[in-house]
Amino acid sequence: MKTAIVAITAEGLIVARRIAENMKSEIYAPTKAATDNGTVKTYSTTTKELVTKIWGDYDAIIFVMALGIVTRIIKDHIEDKHKDPAIVVIDEMGRYAISALSGHEGGANKLAEKISLFCKGDFVVTTGSEATKRLIAGMGCRRGTPVEKLEELLMEGLAKIDRTLSEVRVIASVEDKSDETGLLELSERLNIPLKFIPKTLIAVIEENFDSRELVKKTLGIGSVAEPSAMLGGTRCQLILKRIKSTTATLAIAEESSL
Repeated sequence: MKTAIVAITAEGLIVARRIAENMKSEIYAPTKAATDNGTVKTYSTTTKELVTKIWGDYDAIIFVMALGIVTRIIKDHIEDKHKDPAIVVIDEMGRYAISALSGHEGGANKLAEKISLFCKGDFVVTTGSEATKRLIAGMGCRRGTPVEKLEELLMEGLAKIDRTLSEVRVIASVEDKSDETGLLELSERLNIPLKFIPKTLIAVIEENFDSRELVKKTLGIGSVAEPSAMLGGTRCQLILKRIKSTTATLAIAEESSL
């Protein structure tokens, strides 16, 4: 996927570079905002004029700026969901990656998920088929646990509550596991996005769950699977308490509608 990143401020360029470090892409920024022209393609026109120029050259465009600005910039170029590039918008703090255009067909949903991992933020997907998925699988594991073992535990947990893999929206774990190969492979194999929860957030609610001394000693928090499941979504209720294998743990929460 040929990808461009457009940032309009020095703060936005920090986020753009972080994304570019993790995926092949080209960065564009106004001349006045770019301090390192060697890695950034600068432009002296308006951003709207830039987008007019590059619109057909990329499979995806990532905008590091406000969604309202992007809406005004791209509105005259939108034609068809099968032709338009994937558009993802991320704020200048790297907190939220929004799939704004060509979510399924163009791959913006998946791109938003990836960007949120790179920036340690969250992703926002509003397509209807994703909204029906309400299960959050919270998982913890020992370092080096094979993907097969993780998948086996996940399927066991779903069977216990008579639910299916197609209902799982997110696999969540603690931030320390963001480089855990087994979890990354599980996400790729099952096509389910990952979300990594900061330990500072888990610490706020961990007293509601059984604490384990070894986990506390290793990670500084006493529980992973259950709080990750609860914090991995919105308005969650735990429907499967922690179960474990020899090397991994799983809990499942369900999001409720308004």
